Amino acid sequence: MFIGLWYSTLAASAVALLVMTIQALFRGRSSARIRHALWLIVLVRLLLPVFPDSPVSLFHMLHFGTDIKRAVSLVIPLTEKENNPSAERSRNSQENEYVQHDYSMIRPEKDTVPDAQLPTAVENPAPLSYPLALKIAAAVWLAGAVTLLTCLLVYMLKMRRRFKTLTLVTDPRILSIVDDCRRKFGIKRPIPVYTGSCARSPYISGLLRPWIYFPEGIDKELSASQLAHVFSHELAHHKRKDVAWNLLGSIVVAVHWINPVVWMSTKRMKADRELACDACVLEVLGEAEAVPYGMTIIGFLQRFSSRRKLPNLLYFDGATKSNQLVRRIEMIKSFKAGSYKLSAVAVLGVALLSAATLTNAAEPTAGDGVGQTPATATVKTENRILFESSYRSYDNLEKAAKVADIKFKVPAVLPEGYKFEEISLDSKSEDDARLTKVDVHYTKRQGRTIYGQFGLLVESGGAGLDEAYAEFEQREKKMAERQIEIKKEPLTLHGMQIYKIIVSTKFSKKTSESLYYFWLDNGVLYRLDGDDLSDQDLLAMIASMKYPDQETYKSHVNQERLNTSIYDTGDLQRTPEAIGFEPKFPLEVLGQYTATGATVTQKINFGYPDDEEDRKTRFLNIRYIKTDDKDKDIVQGFSFKQIRNGTIYEDMQKNGSAAFYRIDGKKHPAPVSPIILGGREVLKTAKYKIDGQLSSPDEIDFVSYYWKEGDVCFQVVFKGEGLPQEDIVTYLMNEKAADLNNLK
Repeated sequence: MFIGLWYSTLAASAVALLVMTIQALFRGRSSARIRHALWLIVLVRLLLPVFPDSPVSLFHMLHFGTDIKRAVSLVIPLTEKENNPSAERSRNSQENEYVQHDYSMIRPEKDTVPDAQLPTAVENPAPLSYPLALKIAAAVWLAGAVTLLTCLLVYMLKMRRRFKTLTLVTDPRILSIVDDCRRKFGIKRPIPVYTGSCARSPYISGLLRPWIYFPEGIDKELSASQLAHVFSHELAHHKRKDVAWNLLGSIVVAVHWINPVVWMSTKRMKADRELACDACVLEVLGEAEAVPYGMTIIGFLQRFSSRRKLPNLLYFDGATKSNQLVRRIEMIKSFKAGSYKLSAVAVLGVALLSAATLTNAAEPTAGDGVGQTPATATVKTENRILFESSYRSYDNLEKAAKVADIKFKVPAVLPEGYKFEEISLDSKSEDDARLTKVDVHYTKRQGRTIYGQFGLLVESGGAGLDEAYAEFEQREKKMAERQIEIKKEPLTLHGMQIYKIIVSTKFSKKTSESLYYFWLDNGVLYRLDGDDLSDQDLLAMIASMKYPDQETYKSHVNQERLNTSIYDTGDLQRTPEAIGFEPKFPLEVLGQYTATGATVTQKINFGYPDDEEDRKTRFLNIRYIKTDDKDKDIVQGFSFKQIRNGTIYEDMQKNGSAAFYRIDGKKHPAPVSPIILGGREVLKTAKYKIDGQLSSPDEIDFVSYYWKEGDVCFQVVFKGEGLPQEDIVTYLMNEKAADLNNLK
């Protein structure tokens, strides 16, 4: 409850500050009625807990959540360590890298994570616990709100008792003036007048049955015109429904008392309410009554004003502070007939501001994910596919979300230390080429060592949660080589049904447990795999699930990923930024060899790095095969690599060898000798094995060619013999840098 109020009061504070800014910018050019109407927007924002989503919402710019549920999910904490001792784990790992020298594929860098102590089973975590500081703040707020609301209720009961001590006014002179004013304001219902000595200033009260209080004996000191001014002011409050707005304002202050912006806004709203009421009176009485009406207010303050004990009523003379009185007199003095009426421009402005402030930020890809135009519809018209693949892997969420044929959510909250690793897209079956299967991977790293990991699997469609569980159970039992036990625990989170699944696998003297969470959201099946996390970690992530926005895209980028594949022209256009230059990118070589794939990867797949920083240097690798060999079991091909040179080429000339990165991390040299091709020097290696002495004797030999153009070093790698190597190298040497925006 407190979390929901906190979001609501923060959102309303933003709206209040915006209203103050608008009033300051348009001071002197906006009517009193409009100034007060702007405060009513703030009041509505404070009163209602939930608002609809809108693409024009102000909160797109302020990065507020889309509703109270989102606000709750963003602050759901992990339970205290004493509630879940198994929540903290540590893992030690040893690095084991697989490095590519072959033209046919790039083997991904992998970090192995050895077995760690298995967590004990955690009971159903609902309800979740909260930090002590949050509990204390909620208790303080609740105590204050209950106290203020109780005071308001007591005050209203006290006023009701006082009402019984008042005397109904029957003086024909006063009643005649009241009836005449009532007719001018178009009020058909009679409004009684009561008199007494409980207050020295007139006021109007009564939400359903309004009545006017008139101080005893004051009618003998005021003229008929002054009495008309007094009663007109109170009737204007009734006409404008100010009694109701005033009561709602008191309730808002009681509930949002913890927010100083609310107190300041309420104070300004009351001051602007009196100005608007004065403008309403003068609109009815006429511009000629402006000066006499102002003199009545001044005279009334001089005679009867005193410190009041009834703060929630609407008094005739309003606040007694000099600056507010000056504002009222200035408004009255400058009043022009018709200024109280709302112009079309003013109505439009208030409507637009209401649309922007009384709505929440819409989800960028909101929808049910079923029966909608695939996300690739737009992308495929803008980015031409270069290399067809039913499986794609990306180092950033934004591109994957655009390419996928399914709209999906990701967690807005991650456990401490975890970051996005990669995302892959796949088709659910061979008969369906759509990319409707999404696998998002997160890791907790220190350098290249992994200390924890979890995955989010998303699939479109499906008959239901029970069917998905049954399929999962069948698949697990079929794949298991040892005895397993699968237990399902239904949970409910924010009204959404979730299956917690524990898979226990028995070894000789040991049982390991794997933890999964399944749920359906708008026809999309989600599965969260988190052996390294606590139940509270996982439930907090599920509660925070949302369609990705720009902020999410920024947090879901992995610039350290070893291999980044290129699938379309959009991927290719990002390449110069990664490698630092405009590359060559021939789709065909000599009319016989076709590019079948391309990857941006790190230097360990080009040569031996000088240090850890040099290791991260990116280069482009393009793979080719002979066109008429595509459907054969044995194909001939080569790879074409391009990297910003540094001193690579000069080091090979000096040392007489090219240095490769062996699978065990050591340097593997291969002798080079200069040859001349097309009138330019090229360094050619002797035949070498992919991992030198670690390779088996029957493995096929490699040969590499190097040349330099400007500050770029090029390498062409051939596996085995049978290709016109020098013709291919000469062709690539004569290629120009590609126009990546108009690739042919």
